[in-house]
Amino acid sequence: MAFDTGVPMRELFDQLKQEGEAGILRLIDDRTQEGVQLDFKQKGDPQRGGFDNNDKKILAKAVSGFANSAGGLLIWGVNAEKGIDQVDCAQAPPAPISQIENFMSEATTLVGQLIQPRHDGIYLHVVPSSLRPDSGYLLIYVERSDRRPHRSEASGQKQYFKRAGDSFFEMEHYDIEDAFARTSVPKIEIMLSLGNEDDYYDRLDKTVFVHLRNVSDTMARFPFVNIWDFDPALLKDSGVADGKHGLRLFRIQRTLQFLGGADDVVHAQSQMMIAAFNVRVHRRNGIWMYGREPAIDAGFKFSYRIGCENMRSVTDKVNYRLRKFMPAHVIEAPPEPGALV
Repeated sequence: MAFDTGVPMRELFDQLKQEGEAGILRLIDDRTQEGVQLDFKQKGDPQRGGFDNNDKKILAKAVSGFANSAGGLLIWGVNAEKGIDQVDCAQAPPAPISQIENFMSEATTLVGQLIQPRHDGIYLHVVPSSLRPDSGYLLIYVERSDRRPHRSEASGQKQYFKRAGDSFFEMEHYDIEDAFARTSVPKIEIMLSLGNEDDYYDRLDKTVFVHLRNVSDTMARFPFVNIWDFDPALLKDSGVADGKHGLRLFRIQRTLQFLGGADDVVHAQSQMMIAAFNVRVHRRNGIWMYGREPAIDAGFKFSYRIGCENMRSVTDKVNYRLRKFMPAHVIEAPPEPGALV
């Protein structure tokens, strides 16, 4: 089947990680076109895993341009040039890079050095090739940055770039001016902390608090969090009832929605507690259980979606192993079959 490059580039990045070289070859067979969020590059000397000066300029321009625009995926090791139809697309033969692990290692270092300010939303992955020993392709996925604009720091290339069509261009003065004038974007994350512990003979309760943490220097207004898949943990009403911690709670089927209003803010580099969970384990036949799982193997987990004004919402999961916060006698190995308990 052909790749649908209309899907978000993060999905294509993950798809190619799973497909391996077969996925790269399929892009070539399908003559996949470059676009606003997809770019193919060949290494200047594919027989060497090190970066020469031109390779560094290519990398810096791509990372700067994608970060300053809509984000995108750079694939090293694929030739893309205009064919007889004058369309830029992936062309045969493939051009895997030798010493690919060295290339990956150097690229990992360079993406932190070749643009300013640094951008944390860059992900790299090697796709090994069977065409030559020790060769492969390098995938570099770049998220659109909330700290843009980013300038290339490559030698002889102290410029800001943007992506338009299937090419990178130097940003105009007004582009740079607008980017610097743009209001900084807040960023909030989920943080957990531990509360009281009630230890009984055959039951132990541990409180886990859920906080919103603002890791940016910008005030986060109108914060919200949706939480689901939190069984067998029990929500403690005392931790959230009546907006005690600033956010209104709505229960919709098996989803908890915490919604902040105009007066609810998470200040820069601070945190707000929004919920408390009661994590309960029982001892059954000498084995401590969390729901239907032995506590030694179980995790306190939930899925969530988080966001605030001017921040793109993020969906993720928490899986916090019980062994990290339960007493030793709870997460110790269960007795051998037939042992006295």
